[in-house]
Amino acid sequence: MAQFRIEDTIDLNRMRKERVEKVRDRMKREGIGAFLCFHPDNIQYLTDVSGGMVRLLPTARNVLFPRTGDPLLFEWGNRYWRIRDELAPWLKGKVYHGWRLGQYLGAGIYPQEFMDDLKKRLAEHDVLNEPLAIDIPIVTLELAEIFKKANIKPIDGGGILLDVRKIKTVDEIACQRIASSICDQLFSAIKEAIKPGVRESELQAIGAEAALRMGCDTPPELVLCSGENTSPNMGSFSNRPLKSGDLIFIDPALVEWRGYHVCYYRSFVCGKATQSQKDLYRKNLALLRKAISKVKAGITTAEICKEWPGPEYWGLKSWFEGPEIAVGHGIGLGIQEGPIITPLFSLEHPVKLEENMVIALETWLSSNDNPKQGVRVEETMVVKKDGYEILTTWPIDEITET
Repeated sequence: MAQFRIEDTIDLNRMRKERVEKVRDRMKREGIGAFLCFHPDNIQYLTDVSGGMVRLLPTARNVLFPRTGDPLLFEWGNRYWRIRDELAPWLKGKVYHGWRLGQYLGAGIYPQEFMDDLKKRLAEHDVLNEPLAIDIPIVTLELAEIFKKANIKPIDGGGILLDVRKIKTVDEIACQRIASSICDQLFSAIKEAIKPGVRESELQAIGAEAALRMGCDTPPELVLCSGENTSPNMGSFSNRPLKSGDLIFIDPALVEWRGYHVCYYRSFVCGKATQSQKDLYRKNLALLRKAISKVKAGITTAEICKEWPGPEYWGLKSWFEGPEIAVGHGIGLGIQEGPIITPLFSLEHPVKLEENMVIALETWLSSNDNPKQGVRVEETMVVKKDGYEILTTWPIDEITET
């Protein structure tokens, strides 16, 4: 009998087409001639080609997407021809060598060849005299002037693309379900390895191996904090050895499948939890669930934030001192996309949730008995018309004992 997996339900060609057409429709509505994208998430959104480690080189590769044509990928190094001829047939051969724009900008040199090629391609698609939306990271204060010198009308396109990306398609959500299942395998492998004397870095290696074996796109770096590294949340991992009774929390947010992530804090104990640790965890979980209970299409980020107590609850004078203590965000190809959900901004600048947004909510508490240790917990969910669907499935009702 044939066996089917969740991957078999994903139509990647449909996902690619829908993403491109969503951006094209936005260009039509806003009178944009083309997008010029350098951010790796936007490049992958428009081309379904991952940058791999080249993601660490801003402006090394880019995409030009004219409203009247297909995305044109300008790749790093000489790998462009293999992507063009073998790996990305859906791009119809429109893959070219990159211009390494950052090298010119960093040296203060006007990128004449890049600009000449850009103008030529915009003219070929009859959009040369229309606004060009650019998502480039800030690498020079003279960037706008460089494009204006070439008689190109630059506008800020980064926020526009984030707005397009915040509503997920059925296939994007399916990719995030797979990312969640990879995280479950990672948690299981780490749980079995937790014991006194094991270092955070060793657990990081075990988790990364488990994720790669399950099909994770790239070796993931985890937030893996134990003991005093959990209060405050140090947001990474170290070579600290675990001690019996330590609290531990893990977030495999950099686990990805086809580029898509879930954000997924879970808390563990090295050994058996004390009653005080169990109570702390349940108290923190109640904070999270109170916020989750508000989630549905049509409510605002402010309504979610109002479910959390004020900063004084955590011993803070203002949210500026600890905006990540109780927080939420959209998630997809980026770890933190819109909408951002934090009392620091959302109470005064609320954003309405929409159906098929994917958001994550997370809360943290430190122990009264031992203020240098804390717990953190998080869920990723799809916003529905009348509620939500949780994508993250590792058991959450109780802290995980090892």
